[in-house]
Amino acid sequence: MITNIGLSIIVIAWIFQLIVSLRKPHTLSTGFIAIYSIGVIFLVIDSFNAGMNTLGNINAISLIASLSALIVNVVKK
Repeated sequence: MITNIGLSIIVIAWIFQLIVSLRKPHTLSTGFIAIYSIGVIFLVIDSFNAGMNTLGNINAISLIASLSALIVNVVKK
């Protein structure tokens, strides 16, 4: 269930980013990164709850990367 929530949030983030990119090409929206990160948090939690530690670690790395991008994007503005 948590995986479905996480993936749904990620899909919403990608749709949001697509809309922003159609208006301003070559931009990475802060809102997209934030929504994506929230979705990945759900995936990390679900992976570790299900005992899938390797998948949880990979998702955690993805979370760290997306949060790093968020910080860089906010500092650049």
